[in-house]
Amino acid sequence: MTSLLQTSSRILQVPGKNRSVPPSPSCSLSSSRNECGIAPLTPSPSPRPQLRPCVARPFSVVVAIDFGTTSSGYAFSFTEDPDVIHMMRRWEDGDPGVANQKSPTCLLLTPDLHFHSFGFAARDSYHDLDPEEARLWLYFDKFKMKIHSTSDLTMETELEAVSGRRVRAIEVFAHALRFFRKHSMKEVQEASPSCLESDEVRWVITVPAVWRQPAKQFMREAAYLAGLVSSESPEQLLIALEPEAASIYCRKLRLHQMIDLSHRPLANGLDPDASRIFDSSDRYIVADCGGGTVDLTVHQIEQPQGTLKELYKASGGPYGAVGVDLAFEAMLCHIFGADFIESFKTKRPAAWVDLMIAFEARKRTAAPGRNNALNISLPFSFIDFYKKHQGQSVETALRKSNMNIVKWSSQGMLRLTPEAMNELFQPTINNIIKHIGEPITAEGRHNGNTTSERREIRATMQFGDTEIKVTAVDVATDRFVRASIDFLSN
Repeated sequence: MTSLLQTSSRILQVPGKNRSVPPSPSCSLSSSRNECGIAPLTPSPSPRPQLRPCVARPFSVVVAIDFGTTSSGYAFSFTEDPDVIHMMRRWEDGDPGVANQKSPTCLLLTPDLHFHSFGFAARDSYHDLDPEEARLWLYFDKFKMKIHSTSDLTMETELEAVSGRRVRAIEVFAHALRFFRKHSMKEVQEASPSCLESDEVRWVITVPAVWRQPAKQFMREAAYLAGLVSSESPEQLLIALEPEAASIYCRKLRLHQMIDLSHRPLANGLDPDASRIFDSSDRYIVADCGGGTVDLTVHQIEQPQGTLKELYKASGGPYGAVGVDLAFEAMLCHIFGADFIESFKTKRPAAWVDLMIAFEARKRTAAPGRNNALNISLPFSFIDFYKKHQGQSVETALRKSNMNIVKWSSQGMLRLTPEAMNELFQPTINNIIKHIGEPITAEGRHNGNTTSERREIRATMQFGDTEIKVTAVDVATDRFVRASIDFLSN
């Protein structure tokens, strides 16, 4: 298996210091010396427990942070019992009646740039601010991919808050990671029979496969600034690729826990091999469909050693769920005007956040077979602000836009028809389908199918609350592919 951290000649300059941040130390998840990766969740025994030698481990606990674009969370495992994974569930605030394993990736800073809150607490606190006061506070959400899209990333790169104020990106990420350090170590200490020293903790931060080396180094420097580890002990922090971590988890699943897309017939509706674990004949795709990116790995388990063979280089693209949010924003710009939307975001930032939260909640209920419209509540301040600044009602604006797939409700809601939701989702879905088709096409060429450079793949996607199910068929051969879909964000 290739190393998770590819060395690079590119380095990230650190102003004010007589050093440069070196490339993250190379460390494979399959390495046995220090057990670099957090052990995956284990619904079934490992396929090769008897082959793993017992070695002395310098760390007592491994804490892995899933720093997502839309949602974040963490888990930890003690090295003396690595197959027992402790998932964080107790988030502050949150939605009533919902067990939250993740928290929104939202950060709120005070007007003097001090940390106030993160996650649900940040979202709710910002909502409760007076509109004029909210313009002075700094609220950040979905900021993770900004460091990937920045071509000249440095330690002085800035992020813009919803209110328009700017602050150094490294400080924003450090505030978030510092929150996770405090929150996770409290849980670790409660679960540990003894008091742990800071150097006994191995930290893992997952990043998208699409991230370039400067972005990974940036995340490492943010971890140093947050106090997770010292720059003098870089080996204490592992920057792991998200799809590779998911793939290692999948190798411990039994076949009935996977989405089986093979042509193998079932006996009385049951697969006689469903209880077995993977063997060397099994190849699988892990599609990590997150908020910002969609990352892929294609692996095969090599027997008898049980290691993973990489069949297709880990890859990714900015095809996550944020694309649907951007399509919704573009739809609002078409209806109400781009200038008005930008003005509203600047003058009423908290109300804009409320609007996008309302859309996010309704977006999760969208499904291909849904025939009724989805209602999106417009904040009163949006309706009032448009009336005062444009001299007409939002209903009039909607009617003049000639966008027949969006209706107006007298209750102050936009009614998005199934056609409208399809229009919002389709560009992102098309990108995902194209991206998943690339390793399938490459595999066909590898097997001698070179009759054409392009192969037509017919794919069906079903969006659920916690996963995206993809059925992909090669039109030319009518062959299915076996795939595991891991939906790691809201």
